[in-house]
Amino acid sequence: MRNLFSTRLVAVLLLIAAACLGLAAYTAVAGESSPVTAAIGTVLSPFQKGVSFVEGKAAHLIDHFNAFDALEAENEQLRQKVAQLEQTVRDAQEALDENERLRVLTGLIKENPQFTYDMAEVIARSPGEWATTISIDKGSSAGVEKNDLVVTSEGMVGYVSLAAPTYSEVTTLLDTNMMAGALVTRTRETGVAQGDYELMGEGMLRLSYLSKDSDVVIGDTIQTSGEGGVFPKGVMIGTVERVMIEESGMNNYAVIRPFVDPETVSHVYIITGLTETQAEPAQPEDQPAAAE
Repeated sequence: MRNLFSTRLVAVLLLIAAACLGLAAYTAVAGESSPVTAAIGTVLSPFQKGVSFVEGKAAHLIDHFNAFDALEAENEQLRQKVAQLEQTVRDAQEALDENERLRVLTGLIKENPQFTYDMAEVIARSPGEWATTISIDKGSSAGVEKNDLVVTSEGMVGYVSLAAPTYSEVTTLLDTNMMAGALVTRTRETGVAQGDYELMGEGMLRLSYLSKDSDVVIGDTIQTSGEGGVFPKGVMIGTVERVMIEESGMNNYAVIRPFVDPETVSHVYIITGLTETQAEPAQPEDQPAAAE
């Protein structure tokens, strides 16, 4: 049986080979495809079209992925450029802010040449509803000392209540522990500017110990008086919002709206001392001896 199958297989293969040779010979002699070849081509044509369609789609898909990869690479480059530009803008803004702070410092020095200043940045605020204390990024290693006055170009922020080596705590003028000798610039009346718990919620403080017949009115400006020897004279505090009578009925007091809001201040200036001219007045030179 096996030999018969093998013999038949060989015979079929020989017939196929002979047919192929015959087709080749016919094509060579006639110069055109044989009817069998044409028939096979007709049968296979739809499959060839399908294969060509699949090949075209595959090539298109490959081109699409290649284009997507190129687009993704281009987008990544653009993202990097945008990040660089954003950083450049931030650096430029920081430089502008620094220039503005230096300009303000120059103005402060011109207006108050008797003081020496140092710039600082607010790095923290006290928790809770009101900014009764703030922290700044300058401390004793930068020459800051306890009770140094802290200001902006608008006026008083508070005073240094703790000077650590690398930072300081500032008690703001809203805190109930704050007390400073104060002066009404128009009338030259004196009093004490101090934080008040009831006024704290309004962002205000009070000017206490005004006389009963005080001439202070709404809109008057208040500044430090220098009394007590702790804070220097002439630093603006705020304006009078209303004038009230003390519960005892013996004195008046004024409600002051500070020029500086401790909730929003971001950069401050510390008055670290007096200039050498103010601190140590120059001694007169010895007069030359009279000629004999």
